[in-house]
Amino acid sequence: MEPIPAVQRVDRYVHERRMTDQKLVSWAVYMFLLSWITLGIYVIVVFYRRLNRTDLFRERRRHYYEAVIEATRQYAEQVGHDAETMEQLSDLRRYVKDRFEDEHRLINPGLSVFLTFITLGVYWFIATYREMRFWWEIQLTEEDFNYKLSESWLRLGVVQYPVAFEPIPQLRRGFGLHFLLTVVTLGIYGFVWDYQLHTDPEKLYPEVHSTEDMVLFALRHAETAPRGGRAAA
Repeated sequence: MEPIPAVQRVDRYVHERRMTDQKLVSWAVYMFLLSWITLGIYVIVVFYRRLNRTDLFRERRRHYYEAVIEATRQYAEQVGHDAETMEQLSDLRRYVKDRFEDEHRLINPGLSVFLTFITLGVYWFIATYREMRFWWEIQLTEEDFNYKLSESWLRLGVVQYPVAFEPIPQLRRGFGLHFLLTVVTLGIYGFVWDYQLHTDPEKLYPEVHSTEDMVLFALRHAETAPRGGRAAA
């Protein structure tokens, strides 16, 4: 098989996770030490960094999906494809585009912090709602993407078994319920809520990374294997 140029792009966006998918400072250190000794300033820093990691993850996923689709298209052209396979890839490309335009829009951390200040904190609730929604909805996109991708890969002989991703149910959190519990408990539940906002992405990262590794392995195997060879994904 000839090299598949887009596989290098997939590899690039997989390895970018070392810069984007990182843990923040320990929640206990931030909440009970840094926020106090900085007179609350570090709370703003953490708010910005949480939103920023959301946007960084969002952009990495978007580029990763596009690169995987393009690598699959290039592979299909090499091995000989049918019209249905190419139509599946076109549909997948449209699906990704629509999801990122509708459900996964950029939050823009700098603007969010500014709007929070000028609205006396009101915009914090909007930004937090969007942040919570993102970490659940991106899992649904990941699940659908791998399901649809697997349909094309099975037709092309890239894999023997589908590439699967299971959303983490605990990350499906309702903003309204969290807000209500915070009010009812006079702010005490706010600490639980804040802890979840701080640590939820860290629960998702290992699952996403594992799936990425399987996808990259399958593409590399398809790139080097004889025509028709399959990777055991």
